[in-house]
Amino acid sequence: MKQDKKYKVNVVSLIYKQKYDTTDYPVIINSNVAAEILYESWDKDTIAFEEQCKVLYLNRRNQVIGLYTVCVGGVTGIVVCNKKILACGLKIVASGMIIAHNHPSGNKMLSEKDRQVTKSLQEAGKIMDIKLLDHIIVLPNGNYTSFSDNNEL
Repeated sequence: MKQDKKYKVNVVSLIYKQKYDTTDYPVIINSNVAAEILYESWDKDTIAFEEQCKVLYLNRRNQVIGLYTVCVGGVTGIVVCNKKILACGLKIVASGMIIAHNHPSGNKMLSEKDRQVTKSLQEAGKIMDIKLLDHIIVLPNGNYTSFSDNNEL
C-alpha cells in the first residue's frame, strides 16, 4: 500500500516594487554625490556610536535604484556578508553598486580590513555581473574617503 507523503518546503518569493518614477532617481556622477546620498541616509544620532554598512545599487545609467543597510555592528567593526549584498543586488537587477560604511572614530584612513572587504566584494560582484564602483568611508562630520578617488579600486 502506497502512503502519501507531505513535504514541508519553504516558498521563495522575489518582489521588487519601484516606488518612484525613474526620472526621479539620483544619478551618481562622482563620489561626492554618492557620499551625500549615503550621509543623508545615516542616523546622525548613531553615526559616531556604531558602525554600519550600506550599499547603493545602480542601474546601467548610474541611477540609484535602491539603498540597503547590510549590517550594524559595534564601535570598532562590522561583519560584511557578500551573500546578502549580492542577493539584494540580484533581486533588484542592479548593474552596479557602491558599498559604504562609517568610521565612528572619524578616522578617514583606509584600513587593511577595508581593503580586504572591497577586494572580496569586487571579485564576487564580477561573477554576478554587478560591478563594484566604489567603497566609501563616511565620517560623522559628513566628510568621506573614496576608494575610487584614491585609485584603490
